[in-house]
Amino acid sequence: MNQIDIDKEEILKTSKWIRLLFMLLYGFAINFVLTICLGLAFIQFLFYLFTSKPNVSIANFNEHLIGFFSDSLAFLLFQTDEKPFPFKGNNDFQEEGEVIEGESEPEAEVTGETSEVADTSTQSDKD
Repeated sequence: MNQIDIDKEEILKTSKWIRLLFMLLYGFAINFVLTICLGLAFIQFLFYLFTSKPNVSIANFNEHLIGFFSDSLAFLLFQTDEKPFPFKGNNDFQEEGEVIEGESEPEAEVTGETSEVADTSTQSDKD
């Protein structure tokens, strides 16, 4: 029979055991989220039954649940090493734009210009 080489250092790496811990936590979280999704599906059906359209607020919340479920399942099935919410960075929000500061003219200069215009208009009236 063939013997398999087992590297004890690979088995004892803490990062692998931490991943197992996270996998268990996200497995329980997926179970909880699935229960919530089934309840929300029934509530959405009631909205659809009585109003002929789904509730927009619940639909928006469902998008977040679907994203969490998808990310968690990808992590559990080793499709990605990135941990889902709340450890995942939120890329949905756009980065804040660059703030450009402008200089404003002092009040004295602005009033000085208007008084000069007023002085020239009074002088032209006198001529």
